[in-house]
Amino acid sequence: MAEFTDQFAENGGISGLMEALAMHGGLQQRVCVVVGVTGDGKSTTGNTLCGRDAFETSTGLCSKTRGHAIGTYTAGGSLHGTLWRVIDTIGFEDSCLPQDEVARLFGAFADDCMDGVDAFLFVVKWGRFKPEHERALDAFASNAGEDALRHTLLVFTHCDVDNLDAILASDAAPKSLRERWLPRLAGAVGVDNEQRLVARARLQTALDGLVARLGDARYSHDALREAQKRRDAAREADREAFRAAVLDWRKRDGPLVVERFGEPVRRDK
Repeated sequence: MAEFTDQFAENGGISGLMEALAMHGGLQQRVCVVVGVTGDGKSTTGNTLCGRDAFETSTGLCSKTRGHAIGTYTAGGSLHGTLWRVIDTIGFEDSCLPQDEVARLFGAFADDCMDGVDAFLFVVKWGRFKPEHERALDAFASNAGEDALRHTLLVFTHCDVDNLDAILASDAAPKSLRERWLPRLAGAVGVDNEQRLVARARLQTALDGLVARLGDARYSHDALREAQKRRDAAREADREAFRAAVLDWRKRDGPLVVERFGEPVRRDK
């Protein structure tokens, strides 16, 4: 009996059994990818969804997640429910790695969801919508593409307000969040991960609602690769423009003018 128990544990225990059932058609499978700024509760939110500490958490400026990590849980019953695979990704704005390396590590999650992604959870700590959140959303859209946004729920952590939608629709919400981002996202939900059961129920309700609204349409693996190609091409064009401007500057007098992202940037000699 002890030998059987050890072998069962080595194969992943209940989680391993549920994943095996899903792989053989016994359970429906869905994928949720958790993204956001390092330190805002991204990995903790993944743990809330999984109902256990599946991911290592960090409170510092460096993400504990290097590359990505995977946890699973079953919603709607162990035998006839849905197996959710939760993928925790490296945090944007990670101060310990170069931007290009963060982008590369972020995109690696696609190798573990070849059939697509049902939902992204973009995690933001409730309070001020800071410039790093704006940059992180820009980086997410650049790396994953515009189509990813309609599959994305904005998740506010440390948030126990009952009228979140009303607040976000009012002047109390930052204009950029209200006008630039929320219309492109699938919605928003507030959770307090200290109250794990309540937070988990809110997250699952939001996920189920998103899947239903999209009619089971998934964000595709190909969409990620195409977005990454566009991002890399834009960066290379920017580098070429800079090199060309430097060469031109060396040939003549006067200020250096470089077109970066469609805007002129002047540099005096």
